[in-house]
Amino acid sequence: MDIASILAPGGALTLKVKNADAVADFDTTLIDIVGDCLLCEPIMHEGKAVNFKAPGIKLELSIFDVKAGKLYCWKQPDIRLGYYRKKTLCQLIYLTSEPIEINRRANYRQYIGIPGKVVYFRSPPKDIIIRDVSNNGVGFLSEKKGEYKVGKMVNVSFNDEDGRFKFDLRCQIVRERELENGRFEYGCFVPNPPYMLGSYVAYKQIEERKRVLGHI
Repeated sequence: MDIASILAPGGALTLKVKNADAVADFDTTLIDIVGDCLLCEPIMHEGKAVNFKAPGIKLELSIFDVKAGKLYCWKQPDIRLGYYRKKTLCQLIYLTSEPIEINRRANYRQYIGIPGKVVYFRSPPKDIIIRDVSNNGVGFLSEKKGEYKVGKMVNVSFNDEDGRFKFDLRCQIVRERELENGRFEYGCFVPNPPYMLGSYVAYKQIEERKRVLGHI
C-alpha cells in the first residue's frame, strides 16, 4: 500500500499496545515517510521516549483515510527509536505486512442528542451536544465553523442513563458540515473504541425500537 496516498506529514496515527490484560493507546504524528518507514513524533512517557521492543507486547497501528472513510490497521509493526536527518529524535515505524481494512461508514449511527464536553489541544473543556454515536465514532454539534480542524485529535466525553454509561473518547475529526439551523456538525472517528461503546449503541437501538413500537 502507498501510505503517502492516505497520510501526509502532520497526519495522526494511533498505536495500541497490549501486555497481558493491560491495554494502552498512544497518539503520534507523522513527520515524514522514507520507503516503508514512517518517521513519527516520539511517543513519550514520564519524559522519556517509549521503547516498544519489550518482550510479550502486542502492537497494532491504526491510520484513518479521511477521503475514503476507511480505517487501516497493521498488526505487529516494527517500531524503533531513531533520528530524523540525524538530529531529531523520532519513532521509526516499519510496516512489514499488509493492513486490515475496515470501512467505518458501514457502522450504524444512533442519534442520542445529549450534552457532552470536548477538549481540543490545550483548550479548556467546552460544552457540546453529542448528536450520534456508532461502534467506532461520535458526532457532535458546535456553534462555530472551522472550530475543529479535520485530521486533528480531540477528547470527547459524555455520560448517559443516569451515569450508567460514561465515556472519555480519544477521537480524530474526520468531517465538518453545516446544518440547516446554522450549527456545525463534527464527525469523529474513535481509533481504539472501548468495548462499552458498542454495548451502548446496542442498548440505545433497543430503547429506540421500544419507543417506536410503543412498548414504553
